[in-house]
Amino acid sequence: MVILKKIRSATLVETMVASVIIVIVFLIASLSLNNIFRGTINSDDATLRNRINELTYFVSNEKVKVPFYEDTPLWDIAIETQEGENVMEVLNKKNRKEIRIKLAE
Repeated sequence: MVILKKIRSATLVETMVASVIIVIVFLIASLSLNNIFRGTINSDDATLRNRINELTYFVSNEKVKVPFYEDTPLWDIAIETQEGENVMEVLNKKNRKEIRIKLAE
C-alpha cells in the first residue's frame, strides 16, 4: 500500500489566502482601468472641437448663412446673430451642458 504523505493544513490555507489576495488585486486593477477608459471615452470631444473650428472658419469666410443649426446624435450646434455679433451655442445632449462662443467678424 502506498503511504500518503500528510499535507499540512497551513499550506492549503496559505494557498487559498494568496489566491484570494491575487484575485482582489486584479479586480481592483480591472475596475480602475475600466473607470479610466470610460472617463476618457466620455470626455473625448476632439470631433466636436474640430467641427467648432470648421464652423468658425466657415462663418468668418461667409461660407455658411447665419442663422445656422446642426443636430448630431451627441450635440446641438446653433449659430445666431445676437446684438450684432455671431454667437455659437453648443449643447451636449447627454449632460445638458451648454457652451457659448462669440465668433469674430
